Amino acid sequence: MSQQTYDIEVYNNDTYPGATFTVLVNGEVLDLTDSAIRMQVRKTRDEDAIIDLALGSGLTLTDAAAGKFAVDAQVFSCVPGRYLYDIEITLTSGEVKTYVKGYFKITGDVTHV
Repeated sequence: MSQQTYDIEVYNNDTYPGATFTVLVNGEVLDLTDSAIRMQVRKTRDEDAIIDLALGSGLTLTDAAAGKFAVDAQVFSCVPGRYLYDIEITLTSGEVKTYVKGYFKITGDVTHV
């Protein structure tokens, strides 16, 4: 399994432009057709998720056969700080794998209501 580490930085209440990922296993593209994908952001592993995304709700398969999916463009309104996240994929075989992980940094905005 090839796990990617990718840190995400967002500015609180600004539109995050999104990010596209390609899942590779031993250098080969992983077909994501009919897979389930979800992402959670937490302060620590055991705390409640502050962001919880899934396919159709913040995540999109952009080219399943080519192993491509995206975190959609969206606005994140959260307490500024440095968080952990990972992206878990449930394959059609039922096997669950975490292929992407990293830090999710939210910078506080100065101009706000």
